[in-house]
Amino acid sequence: MVAGFLAAGAVGALLRFVVSSYLNADFPYGTLVVNLVASGLLGFLVGSGLNEQWSLVLGLGGLGALSTWSTAANEAAVMARREEGRLALAYLALLVLSGVVVAWIGIQVGRSS
Repeated sequence: MVAGFLAAGAVGALLRFVVSSYLNADFPYGTLVVNLVASGLLGFLVGSGLNEQWSLVLGLGGLGALSTWSTAANEAAVMARREEGRLALAYLALLVLSGVVVAWIGIQVGRSS
């Protein structure tokens, strides 16, 4: 289980790095994308009733490494320091609200599969 957790974490972190490298130019689109994907997939795992060990490996290991809320908070702080406070608040609101919606959709899809 530990090896699976570590492998899933490595894959998640690598995917986050690649997506963010390509999409985070003028705006942190990459961070937004990976957080929404992770939220939706975690919702799916919860809804699907996957056994506890696989949920930990995939959810905490892989999706925990894929999502990056600390980076999102830092990006918002950088925006605020550049006097883009409204943009920073909109970015955080978009992340949180859409993350909850996407997770809920993932749960519903997981329950129906």
